[in-house]
Amino acid sequence: MAASGAGRGRLRSCHRRRLQRRSRGDDRPAGGGAGRSAAARGGPSASSAVIGGATGRPYHRWVIPFPEPVAGEPLTVSATLYRTYLQCPQQALGRLHGEYPPESRASFRGSLAHRLFARHLTTGPIPADEVEQVCRQEIGSALNAKLVSVGIVKPSQLKPLISEVGDLYDRFRRFPSDGFRSAEVALESEPVPGVTLKGTVDAVFDDPACGTRLVDWKTGADLEDAPLQLRFYALAWAVEREEIPGRAEAVSVKTGERLAIEPTLAEAIDTAGEVVAMVDTLRTAFRSGEELERLGGPHCRWCPLLATCPEGSAAAAIVGM
Repeated sequence: MAASGAGRGRLRSCHRRRLQRRSRGDDRPAGGGAGRSAAARGGPSASSAVIGGATGRPYHRWVIPFPEPVAGEPLTVSATLYRTYLQCPQQALGRLHGEYPPESRASFRGSLAHRLFARHLTTGPIPADEVEQVCRQEIGSALNAKLVSVGIVKPSQLKPLISEVGDLYDRFRRFPSDGFRSAEVALESEPVPGVTLKGTVDAVFDDPACGTRLVDWKTGADLEDAPLQLRFYALAWAVEREEIPGRAEAVSVKTGERLAIEPTLAEAIDTAGEVVAMVDTLRTAFRSGEELERLGGPHCRWCPLLATCPEGSAAAAIVGM
């Protein structure tokens, strides 16, 4: 169980070490022994992503080797799945069985706020007296189907939520937008057959200090697990755009706090190995019907497996969820 921050950190650290052993081929499931990395086989293969380019740093042409994964059904890997797996492998496996967290008011508010942030960056600031109308337009065009699932069944119930989003937007307006390149950038690539990396980067900036800067807006205050997502976005960007981003950062719009990483080629290679090791574990468990390790923590709050999970129930009791 990982109720404390230190405990969660130790569990994630131990789990990452296991992933890294798997990515090096030290602990692969039966039948996976042939899946050594390209580097271990002495050079690039069809499972290698070639990168290089304008990062403002001395990269030329490099290869991100992806180990050959265990055979199985096609799998789409997102930043959410990657983060969820490191937090609780069984919760990630549940997603493959179609068990997703319910839509919450907080997630709906975050989705709506992100729509306003993207509009602000691409078309300019939204006048204060138009924020409510813009919110309603965005809900009607993209989020209407989620209203009932968060308990909003009549228009009057939208007012408090729109007010909360308006407060977030007021804070967002204060952030500089110098060097803005694009918003809500969709990334999708298939670095190895049957494994697709997919995600959306909230905003991309051209930064004279580091080159390409990826930004993930957070509408809550907790940035503890942000580095996991940032590592994934950096890898997905490198594979698709053939460029190591100079910086990737998570920004809490609520508090103004920033948490950043400066990706490197070595880290991208490590993350690629971790992703494939995760795919191996999930595919093997999905095929055999076995359960994976359950890890308790704050992430249990919205877990669809909570009712039948001793670890999650214990964590929920300790942290008062």
